[in-house]
Amino acid sequence: MPMSLNLVYSYDLIWFLPSGIVGYARSRVISPKVDVYAFGVVLYELISAKEAIVIEGSVAEPKGLVTLFEEVLGQPYPNDDLHKLVDSRLGDDYPLESVCKMAQLAKACTDANPQQRPSMKSVVVALLTLSSTKD
Repeated sequence: MPMSLNLVYSYDLIWFLPSGIVGYARSRVISPKVDVYAFGVVLYELISAKEAIVIEGSVAEPKGLVTLFEEVLGQPYPNDDLHKLVDSRLGDDYPLESVCKMAQLAKACTDANPQQRPSMKSVVVALLTLSSTKD
């Protein structure tokens, strides 16, 4: 997946954005919702212990973690395949329901529509709630 850089001008500030990254480059608008998207990607990275772009196999096309998780979370029973995305070093020593809730939060954060993404305040509240539950 070749990545190009788009030059963005804003008065006397110039910066480069990688094109093709949904959370950043599609709208070319920098806002708190961009940070929410990035945080959702970080949540997926924490769950899976994988980088944001995953290359599986020697000839496979790179896939983003967002896409991998969306495929699983879009299933009628996501828990069945969600454990395949969880960091294998954990074995079975984790509460799958908590991982599912964290993945659902990450999915909300990485929604393609920035207006549908939660605020960071809501994300913090959800994480605090999740951390206080006992499984």
